[in-house]
Amino acid sequence: KQPVTYVPTQQTVSTPVSAVSSYGFYQTFTGHKKAISSVNFLGDGSMLASSSADRTVRIWDVVTGKHIKSLIGHRLGISDVAWSPHSSLVATASDDTCVNIWDSTNSARINTFKGHTNYVMCVGFHPHANLVASGSFDNTVRIWDLDMGSCLHRIEAHDEMVVSANFDSEGSTLVTAGFDGYVKLWDVSSGSLIKAYSGSQNPNIPVCFAKFSPNNQYLLVGSFDGTWKLIDTNTGKHSKVYQGHEYNDYCIFASFLMTGGQYLVSGSADKNVYIWDIKSRQLTHRLSGHEDVVVAVSTHPTEELIASGALENDTTVRLWRPQPIDNNNQSDSSPSASAEQSSEAEDEI
Repeated sequence: KQPVTYVPTQQTVSTPVSAVSSYGFYQTFTGHKKAISSVNFLGDGSMLASSSADRTVRIWDVVTGKHIKSLIGHRLGISDVAWSPHSSLVATASDDTCVNIWDSTNSARINTFKGHTNYVMCVGFHPHANLVASGSFDNTVRIWDLDMGSCLHRIEAHDEMVVSANFDSEGSTLVTAGFDGYVKLWDVSSGSLIKAYSGSQNPNIPVCFAKFSPNNQYLLVGSFDGTWKLIDTNTGKHSKVYQGHEYNDYCIFASFLMTGGQYLVSGSADKNVYIWDIKSRQLTHRLSGHEDVVVAVSTHPTEELIASGALENDTTVRLWRPQPIDNNNQSDSSPSASAEQSSEAEDEI
């Protein structure tokens, strides 16, 4: 059995571009045997879950850095993991075509939802009700009722695989992203389509991620045109564009960092984590240290803390936090955020 270790360090490894502080990694979680696919903080920030192609989820204590427990039961690799915002439940999406529901207090698998006919790529909890949404390589989205133990809605969502499914904060709308190049909004109660937007100027470019901003007024959308965008939820207008990272045809996660400012955090195919100032679109940090593509990122709900996970040649989860920097070594010629579109998004997201 591969040991799980906690490696503390104070090494600063970020490249600040226009910021007064730097980020450095101070915890490294090791133990996964294959690529990391997703990382996700618990709602109170006390624990972190990481999923992997090694068919396991590992749960870590954020304060001590110690491995707490593992969730084991999928037959194939796990693509995504999500915490319930109102209970101890965890949901996982797997290549074995199943969505599993776990009790994180005792690592017990309490339900397995079957129905998808191909890899399950993503999973997300409803913010209030006992519902879970999943998206699949079979082009469908399913909304599962955990109380009834059954599928509430089966949605023929996209013309190609569905790689992202997230509820808004009210729980009335679900956003999905597909390799058909579209972002779609769905009514949760009826399962009907509300709106569909192209993820880029070329609708044939796959979309790899979509989630609501904290106030639901914008959609954060990532696509293989090499950008992150804020898209107006009501109109579909592309309000702000962020670039500098690399996709290289990997589905990359992103997250909003709302403590100490408003920032966008993203993984990247160049093995780095990127941070942009949302208002100015300025790239502020590039965090280096991983040894493979960084596909997974998550931000702590109340602290300036970032988690990241990387693929097969790395297999680690790292935590990053602000650290003092040497002003004599803080800038380089890093790419800045795109200025191809005027800034029309509101200051608050």
